[in-house]
Amino acid sequence: MSRTGSGARTGTRVEVTCQVDGASHCLRTEPRETLAGLLAALGSPVSTGCDQGECGVCTVRLDGRPVRSCLVLAAQCHGAAIHTARSGAPALTGVRAWLSAASALQCGYCTPAFVTLLTDTAQRTAEAGPAAVDGAPARHRISEATCRCTGYPGLAHAAAGLAADASPPGHSPRVEDERLLTGRGDFVGARDLPGQLWARVVRSRVAHAALLRVDVRRALRHPGVFAAYTADDLPEAMRLLHRDLPAPAEPVLATTELRYVGQPVAVVLAESAAAAEDGAELVDVVCAPRSPLSGPEHGTAHLSDDDPRWIATVRQRVGPEPADVDAAVVLTRTFRLPRQTAMPLETRGLLAEWDVSAPRLTVHGVTKHPQLTRRLLAQALELDPRHISLPAGDVGGAFGVKGETHPEDLLVPWLTMRAGRPVKWLEDRAEHVVAAHHSRGMVWRAELRAGPDGRLLGARAEIVADAGAYVRPLTTLQALLATALFPGPYRLPRYRARARCLLTSRTPVGPLRAPGRLEAAFVRERMLDLLAHELGLDPVEVRRRNLLTAADMPYDVGTVNEGPVRYDSGDFLGAYERALRRAGADRPGPSGSPDGTAYGPGGPEGPGGAPEGGWRRGTAVVPFVDKAGLGGDERAVATLRPDGTVRIDAAAAPSGQSHRTTLARVAATALGIPCDRVEILLDDHTSGAAGPGTFASRTMTHTGNAVHAACVALRRRAAEWARAEGADGEQPGDAEETAFGEQAAARTSGTSGTTLPLDRVARRGGAGLRAVGRYAIDAHTYPHGAVTCAVAVDPELCLVRVERLAISCDAGRVIDERVVRGQLAGGLVQGVGAALLEEIRYDEREQPLVTGFGEYPLLLAADVPDVDVDLLPPAAPTAGTPYNPLGVKGIGEAGTSAAAAAVAAAICAAVPEWTSVIDRLPLSPEHLHACVDALTRRTGARHLTGRGIPAPRSDT
Repeated sequence: MSRTGSGARTGTRVEVTCQVDGASHCLRTEPRETLAGLLAALGSPVSTGCDQGECGVCTVRLDGRPVRSCLVLAAQCHGAAIHTARSGAPALTGVRAWLSAASALQCGYCTPAFVTLLTDTAQRTAEAGPAAVDGAPARHRISEATCRCTGYPGLAHAAAGLAADASPPGHSPRVEDERLLTGRGDFVGARDLPGQLWARVVRSRVAHAALLRVDVRRALRHPGVFAAYTADDLPEAMRLLHRDLPAPAEPVLATTELRYVGQPVAVVLAESAAAAEDGAELVDVVCAPRSPLSGPEHGTAHLSDDDPRWIATVRQRVGPEPADVDAAVVLTRTFRLPRQTAMPLETRGLLAEWDVSAPRLTVHGVTKHPQLTRRLLAQALELDPRHISLPAGDVGGAFGVKGETHPEDLLVPWLTMRAGRPVKWLEDRAEHVVAAHHSRGMVWRAELRAGPDGRLLGARAEIVADAGAYVRPLTTLQALLATALFPGPYRLPRYRARARCLLTSRTPVGPLRAPGRLEAAFVRERMLDLLAHELGLDPVEVRRRNLLTAADMPYDVGTVNEGPVRYDSGDFLGAYERALRRAGADRPGPSGSPDGTAYGPGGPEGPGGAPEGGWRRGTAVVPFVDKAGLGGDERAVATLRPDGTVRIDAAAAPSGQSHRTTLARVAATALGIPCDRVEILLDDHTSGAAGPGTFASRTMTHTGNAVHAACVALRRRAAEWARAEGADGEQPGDAEETAFGEQAAARTSGTSGTTLPLDRVARRGGAGLRAVGRYAIDAHTYPHGAVTCAVAVDPELCLVRVERLAISCDAGRVIDERVVRGQLAGGLVQGVGAALLEEIRYDEREQPLVTGFGEYPLLLAADVPDVDVDLLPPAAPTAGTPYNPLGVKGIGEAGTSAAAAAVAAAICAAVPEWTSVIDRLPLSPEHLHACVDALTRRTGARHLTGRGIPAPRSDT
């Protein structure tokens, strides 16, 4: 039946007169409207990440004072002067220059907040001196906003430079920088269309129930509500999210059963976001609660092997049976990995428009793998894929969660076709926590067998993975990757693994940065520390004795993920030794006395400069190898324009990884022209460019090599054209020659005599020359290295403070060093947050206990030190190295994979008596206290207590 309401919202409005970035405005707005909403209505939208004042990304200046615009009512701004990052004020110019020069931004969603926060640095320096804004004060200042991408080193560097009133170093800005630094990013939340409706999804508030009735009549009577729909209104092709996956099939809108808190039940369309939210509250959902299905941490011994809750099993088998080997020591331990989620500062959102006359469906906000999304939409909506456009805009971080198909990805495009008007949907933070997929969530039972010298003889892993309420395409991915990459950088001649995926009454799962690898590395390195502890050996020496060397390459691990795990090159032991040297000693471990006893009065000074009694310090260096890239047929197109510039069409879908910058550098280098003569266009499906998208750190390996091939082919075509046209002896240079770094800078400066005269070719009639490049190698790359972590631990309060972070990594051939360093640092800090803070907890009714950043805190700048990134010389290729003309490796997840393992090892180095009991993440004070209590119950002895007062965590 049709579910259409009528009428427009009419209520008391207040008049607000104000100035925004120097322009005067007068408008009437609802009393409950916030300053953030006011700015959006005035065409100066700001980023929002929580609507509760927790993340700070909506910061603007109100009469010169920084405020969080989501907490300020528009009515409070009457007569005020408001300044945003869009302002042309001279004070912002230096801030923007420093942030760009320091590589202080990636996705740019939070960048306007930092521009705003740092605007008064010069004034504060003049008033209170450099000490008030440099060092720790600077980190506390930038801790007033959250960044999920960068890890903060660039932001801290920029803040220090501004405090010193220094000029920023010379640099070439990223292609993305200008619009992001001026608050003009093309994020879906900042985009509106005339006549658009707002969608609000009605979600289940119970974890498991029979759905009896959904009544939308009260919602339809609410002023401003345009329509409301339930599952009964959906066409048959739209009913299920995925039709070819194991049961239970996931509906787009719930039909007869509710299986997790956050499951979509109905959707309301309204003339405003507020009316849509009000209408959604009026939808009556009648259900009969059922007993929820609990998570694996509560045990699975009561389930038979053929219980329908087991929806998939992954197995690995390497060498003979591990139990048959004669081992000097056999260790068995259980580990618990919590549910975590990506928490990008920009939540998910879509803006869809249907042009029935074209016909053309346009959906903004799609990322990751748009070509797959296009196929799914075409199938569900019964459209020709050629009539679906998915423009690539800016994305405020993704980390695995955005772009995986959720019910809303089909629902919103259907709504715009049904309503005949544009439809916009933005989830709030509380929705994101329960509706966007989760990850991790595993219980491991690990067994390790070794000889008396610590050499590994065999291992076994039994894993139960929390699959959530429904099966999605990548539900089993983390189990697959965890089992396949558990051997890591070590020789492991015998290995068995079984991972089983368990249906629960929780949000469905999917990938999160370094899926499976963070979990496997944590368990593996914990087992190695336990092995060293059991044998009385140095953990460093145990790792040395088992690490693979260059002489072992290529090395078949014997496991399988998307294909056989085969390390083609690398010197894992050499990378580890280099990281040990950079850490300051060949044997990292506890500071102070050899047995790790606490510092007393007069001990070493802490980061703040004052002696800290009771804190115990430890350093650990943990090696890693990560997998990157995934195959698929990748095609890019290079076209010579009449003005001599070159257009590159590629199928990447970036979410803050600087694709336009790095792909432009690849193209410019291959063509021998300056980077500013190249324009990168992404996901124009009519151009001939094609590829799976951006995920699994594959873009530079696959899309980059396709762009390189297209540009090489274009140079050849230009050379052939010049010969055919009888040009005056001037020919394009060697199409096979490529260079990056300093050599590339010299070639692309525009002054080199070997510069390809494409502009001359274009002027003489060669415009329109076009070449397609293809890359279809179905193989992974394997970046490797080591993570160094130094911590201070208060053993009495179980507080952990990270004092040093470093990563050494063989990233292959580096295209843009700033981007590579930024990805490694940001990934490492994100992994440290996963180790120390992040956890989605549930109560006994499977109700999530997280609603936002208050219960799921992210690291702030004051919580972490700068990150030292050491780029290793690329390992020499072997006969087993896949064809890779650029010689690049994907590094978007390399920093994350070993982060939790390194933090845990550093804590054990600081407090060795905890080594045997650290068996879970996060390593929060609560969980560390539980581990220590377990140790006390087992041994009857307390740990050595500290006498210090902990430095407070910044919580502005």
